[in-house]
Amino acid sequence: MLLHHLIYESQVTHPFTEAELADLLRKARITNEEKGLTGLLLYAQDGRFVQVLEGDVNEVHELYFMRISRDPRHQHLTLLADGRLDHRRFAHWRMGYRLATPEALTELTGHVSTADATFLLPVLPNLPSPLLDKLLDYVQYTASHPLLKR
Repeated sequence: MLLHHLIYESQVTHPFTEAELADLLRKARITNEEKGLTGLLLYAQDGRFVQVLEGDVNEVHELYFMRISRDPRHQHLTLLADGRLDHRRFAHWRMGYRLATPEALTELTGHVSTADATFLLPVLPNLPSPLLDKLLDYVQYTASHPLLKR
């Protein structure tokens, strides 16, 4: 199996309630368990998601391109990283979750607006591993929401 990762950012079409987030995470964890995927979901109060998916390249791409990108709850999806992975960063998380501030997501994605994909051009060669490491550090050193633990 080729180990692969994909990171994207999106804007929700309407703010998620705590119950909607819990339901989304429950379903994601079931799907990821079935497909051998791991990952992380960050959600900010401004309605932005940043998600990491790790696993078999075909499973990761199918989930993102066939389901997530077609989900009407998302808009303005931006692919931040998509490539091979030497080892899983979120190996024990079928879908980890953290509530993030809008400022934290801006910092994690590089202090840039992802509305225009040209922001990736100067950093593309170095993006995947540092972004994964930053996301992992963020979730390891911030408090988890008690109701939405992995």
